[in-house]
Amino acid sequence: MSREGAKAKQGKAPTGGTPIWVWLVYGLGILAATVLVGSGLFAVGALIAADDSFGLDWNVSILAFLLWGGLIVLAAVTWLWRRGGGR
Repeated sequence: MSREGAKAKQGKAPTGGTPIWVWLVYGLGILAATVLVGSGLFAVGALIAADDSFGLDWNVSILAFLLWGGLIVLAAVTWLWRRGGGR
């Protein structure tokens, strides 16, 4: 191999890899899934442990549920899009 060929290759920046926005979307999706699953487990635990005398009541924030669910859907769609080769 000549030195000229080696010099031409050294000047190029490496390409490829996963963009930072993809990691950010994945991280938010994992966080959202953790929050929803943790909240659900906490609520089920409270229902099991509670006496009927306390009058446990459900209070679900639809906005929060849509936000966390939307982040999970966004992460899943991103994963499917990248896995399908839509780069």
